Amino acid sequence: MTPATVTTATFDGTDVSEEFGRHFDVVIARGGSLLDAAFRLRYQVYCVENPFENAAEHPDGREIDCEDDRSVHSIIRHRRTGAVAGTVRLILPDADPVSRPLPMQRLLDAASRSRVAPLPSATTAEISRFAVSKQFRRRRGEERYADVGIIDQQTELEHERRLMPYLTYGLLRAAMRMGTEHGITHACAVMEPALLRLVRHLGFEFELLGAPVRYHGIRQPCFGKVSQVIEKVRWKNPDLWRYMTGFEVPKRAPREGDRSTAAA
Repeated sequence: MTPATVTTATFDGTDVSEEFGRHFDVVIARGGSLLDAAFRLRYQVYCVENPFENAAEHPDGREIDCEDDRSVHSIIRHRRTGAVAGTVRLILPDADPVSRPLPMQRLLDAASRSRVAPLPSATTAEISRFAVSKQFRRRRGEERYADVGIIDQQTELEHERRLMPYLTYGLLRAAMRMGTEHGITHACAVMEPALLRLVRHLGFEFELLGAPVRYHGIRQPCFGKVSQVIEKVRWKNPDLWRYMTGFEVPKRAPREGDRSTAAA
């Protein structure tokens, strides 16, 4: 069950968003070694740990596909070690969306395609290649996501270990930031059910789009209007919303029937 409100841990009076920023960098990988690191982590996750893609097609140890020429990429970097903890890409709309639609649209049935047809094709992008390094993931169960992640027990610091669940949030923040830079108004994705539950727990609400599909296992297509997704995070998880936007959450105006808290 998804809780109505998510509260974040504090560290000596500091909210988790501020503490996360002290230990991790969220960086747009515009090229060079940063982009190379994103491709290498994708190879490790998508070709070695999980045979979603054919490793033999990537002999240089970098997982790159036909969508990367129209994508922007981000990584999360662990400040203390310099290790790349996660990566995500945003596939941008093509100049000719009819002949080259977003990958998700090729997986949808007719009814689902009709639901996304009204979305503005020029400003709709797809969140993709969401990956977290094995070093920063939990070691049992649904282990591809950092919802209970841990580092090597010989070197971990307790406060860093407690921040691992928010790697997923950091990647979503990166996707939203990239979308803002490129004028994206709507985002879609094809998520594993475990990841979809996790992003909902963190406050991100995407609309489900039809039935689950088979793509890298069972996946659920979903989409959302970026402004509405962020607005829901704003009220469900204000600490992490501040981390994502850098602004304070304004106090809600009192509603009729609320108990007065004014001083006598």
